[in-house]
Amino acid sequence: MRIKSIGAALPSKEVTNESLIAEIIDRSRKHIPRLKLRLVETLLRQAFVKSGTKTRYVRDNGERAIDLSLRAGREALAKADMQPEEIDLLIYTGVGRGWLEPAMATLFQSELELNNATCFDVLDACASWMRSLCIAQSFIDNGTYRNIMILNSEFNNKEHTDLEIKNPSDLNLSFAQFTLGEAATATILSADGNKSNFYFTFKTWGEMHDLCQVPLPNASEYFPLQRLANKKNGTINNWKPMVFFSRSTELLGFAVEKLATHFTSDSYLSSRAYDIIFGHDASEYSTEMALKKMNVDPGLAIRTHSRFGNTVSATIPLALSTAIAEEKLRSGMEVLLICGSAGVSTAFCSFSY
Repeated sequence: MRIKSIGAALPSKEVTNESLIAEIIDRSRKHIPRLKLRLVETLLRQAFVKSGTKTRYVRDNGERAIDLSLRAGREALAKADMQPEEIDLLIYTGVGRGWLEPAMATLFQSELELNNATCFDVLDACASWMRSLCIAQSFIDNGTYRNIMILNSEFNNKEHTDLEIKNPSDLNLSFAQFTLGEAATATILSADGNKSNFYFTFKTWGEMHDLCQVPLPNASEYFPLQRLANKKNGTINNWKPMVFFSRSTELLGFAVEKLATHFTSDSYLSSRAYDIIFGHDASEYSTEMALKKMNVDPGLAIRTHSRFGNTVSATIPLALSTAIAEEKLRSGMEVLLICGSAGVSTAFCSFSY
């Protein structure tokens, strides 16, 4: 398998930390006294410094998720010099979506005129793209499909973010919302490559599923009763349906430790020399800590968080696309992909580009 092309599309509205803080403060005035608003502003500034967030791109008036996603898909086809009918399988992946069923993939199979492709969705939080890449490799290597497109449409900012803070303590769960950026990517994978080129490994700690969620209205029907009764652990019973929350400090700390253990215990991964590294850059600080604990040179990593924010499952393919355009990723390079994701899952992929 080889990566034949990656298309990416960003919305046009650039949002800086300063403009976002101003909007949060303005919307929260009716809930919080003036002195506490100053505390909220201070906490936000401190958190942005630690996360490394500077700008993110979100949809402006008139911009729609479908149009940007189709742009990414068409760009990938053009870069690969392929016609839509050459795609055998479309995998729609990631958190952003317009409905739960049927598969979002059916929409894009139709709109991109991938008439010879079957399709389905893959959802595993920020690890969704890595999971889909691994699935695609299996299909391609066993000859089931020859050309596969993986498409994500991570437009979650206004849909899953609440800019009204009612209490400074709310930031413990809501800050991650304010780092969200938006992007669509489309990756085309082809069978004209080395079967043994891609190496994947995944691990999951499912007991940590409640550290980061976008709960549905009926989430309490599925939440374990012992956690539902405990507000410290069961945030679902005092959080809003369809609003993203994350216990970021706990989640990132746990993920960093598990990424380091996962990497160092895998003799294949830890023994290889890499030319360039791409990670799910949920925050600059956590990425830096993970690389140091893995004993990997942080200077090899392409960092995207300060430029684009947290673009969920689009983070790694967006970084790859950007690095190709900027000629930082070149043919023959040894590549390492790293992802720590809600769930909690850790994932690695190594390959020669």
